[in-house]
Amino acid sequence: MDSSAYNSKHRFMSDILKTLHLTMDTFIYNLANHSPYEMLLYRWINKLYTKGVSSEEAIQLIYKARNILLLTPKNSWCSPQILS
Repeated sequence: MDSSAYNSKHRFMSDILKTLHLTMDTFIYNLANHSPYEMLLYRWINKLYTKGVSSEEAIQLIYKARNILLLTPKNSWCSPQILS
């Protein structure tokens, strides 16, 4: 990958993380330690970048996907059976 593609991907990820109120350092640390939330975000960010989605559109899609994941009663990260 050339440096311009790397910088573009880094900027894309940085824009999304800032909007989600995450710092790059904390995000990478948690990703390296296999935190499920950061691993999921990383997969989403990479997939959206590969598809050529703009960072603004990616942020909206991630918000929607995150809400579905967190708020859907069945298999939700916030469901009572998971929290017990």
